[in-house]
Amino acid sequence: MSFRHLLPVIIIRTALIIPFFILGCLSIVFTQWTGLIIFKNTSAYKEALINKTKTHFLILIGWITSIVNPSKVAITLDINSIPNAQQFKVDDSNNLHTMFQPNSILISNHQIYTDWLFLWFLTYTSKMSDFVFIILKDLSKIPVLGYGMKNFNFLFLSRKWEKDKIILTNQLLKIDANGRGKGPANGFKLIDSTEKNYKKWPQGNDSSKIWPYELLLFPEGTVPSDRTTKKSAEYVLSKGYPPLKHVLLPRVRGLYLALQKLRGSLEIVYDITTAYSGLKEDEYGEILFSLKRFYIKGYGPPVINYYIKGFKIDDIPLGDEIVDDIDDASPETLQKFEEWLLEIWYEKDKLMNNFYKTGKWGVDSSNSKLIVGDFKMRNSFEIFKPFLVVLSAILIIYSIIRIILSLI
Repeated sequence: MSFRHLLPVIIIRTALIIPFFILGCLSIVFTQWTGLIIFKNTSAYKEALINKTKTHFLILIGWITSIVNPSKVAITLDINSIPNAQQFKVDDSNNLHTMFQPNSILISNHQIYTDWLFLWFLTYTSKMSDFVFIILKDLSKIPVLGYGMKNFNFLFLSRKWEKDKIILTNQLLKIDANGRGKGPANGFKLIDSTEKNYKKWPQGNDSSKIWPYELLLFPEGTVPSDRTTKKSAEYVLSKGYPPLKHVLLPRVRGLYLALQKLRGSLEIVYDITTAYSGLKEDEYGEILFSLKRFYIKGYGPPVINYYIKGFKIDDIPLGDEIVDDIDDASPETLQKFEEWLLEIWYEKDKLMNNFYKTGKWGVDSSNSKLIVGDFKMRNSFEIFKPFLVVLSAILIIYSIIRIILSLI
């Protein structure tokens, strides 16, 4: 047992980290609240401030994560499909530097409940963490955190498709409009809405005013467990597909909807296969690296392993039809898209099998590039960023009180 897993260390660390995290979240929400008031009538400044607090939250939880469980990030790139793959590197301080394209979607298999954090960190290494949007289950009712994530404009799911598709469509169309420079972040107004309440924004592009985005999406919808693995296997069998051993069968509609609604601004889809060192093929990540074991006891993956390929939007079979309601897409178009996604997922299952057996992806080394860096912030001073506005407010109030007292 290492030092950080000793009970006295766990107790002291937890006693310090929990209030620190709460104070950090309150500080970020205070920054948002202050900015929303000050920049109420200035769309661009308001958007910029909210985006900046996204990185503040990543810095907060990322810094805590690096303290609780120091880990490495190993990225293997398919150099034939990843733009600027040779620019992905590690500096002398072991910081990762990547070049993920703006206006892109990152899709991955789901392993543990902190998958989203590690993918968000990848965008941070490309200096794109301000522009992240995540599709996840509805967390809006969590005190403080929920308010903050609603301000982030994260895409919450209720698991009811008829309701979710309308909410998702409108949020995606808003992201796309901002990504083309024709959205509310630049003061543009809605043109119209359809009879099904799908909103419409001005068409065209203004490259001088774009607000880029990085959309994180897990097509499987949930993490592997006894229940979800069994349910996925039963559905695979009912469809007559070959069995999947290490991943769940992906859901088609959510990703197809995102690609359709963002296709006016989307540049590339990054397909990311995720595997964690220390996790065996007969173990579930949600148990071995549960949130409790991870953040309280300090048991997390020693290495976060990624294999990344890229797909240009023009190479993805989305069909030529443009429909307001995704359920109106032709069966033939959806079938071709499903075949494309399943091919990716079966390849992913093979990659995972190679990794569990050998610790490597089993890809051609002449067509790939490996970089390994630390999961950490660029420098130690970044942890002060989430608290800057609160500290500034306290300093201003203190100065005002001092001046008043001196005049009495």
